[in-house]
Amino acid sequence: MNKFASLAADVSKPFRVELIDPVTEEVIRDKEGKVAYIDVWSTDGPQARQHGKSKRKELNLRIKQSRNGKVEPNDQLEENIALVAMLTNAWYLVDRVTGEPIDVTCTPENAADLYSPPGMGWIFQQVFVEASSTANFLPKPLKTSVRTPNQSGEPAES
Repeated sequence: MNKFASLAADVSKPFRVELIDPVTEEVIRDKEGKVAYIDVWSTDGPQARQHGKSKRKELNLRIKQSRNGKVEPNDQLEENIALVAMLTNAWYLVDRVTGEPIDVTCTPENAADLYSPPGMGWIFQQVFVEASSTANFLPKPLKTSVRTPNQSGEPAES
């Protein structure tokens, strides 16, 4: 066990991102009130690290295969979409206007199709930001009373 394990985020389970309608700024729900969501793994978890490793191997291969050791950089947005698509674990999607469920199986390919087209950035951004936020994967701290010093430097009375 790592001596710093108590400081680690729990990346062993995905985080549920409740989708927010950018117009109303409210959680999107179906006609029965069920929340639209996307479950996503952390960008600091083993799935993301494996994805990064394979991308580095791919880049090294491209460099070796080039004539001069130089390669064109990948498009960062496309890279991020591919990462988030791979980290997408499950979803319940709802048409934000009609409230009708969108019955499409959650797969990395379908997730890439969801996040990629122009005009879909509002969904991709919500998922990418939450997958990248360490706070979503850290346990909540215990509530403790902390004695703070008063102006004279003496501990304040509780």
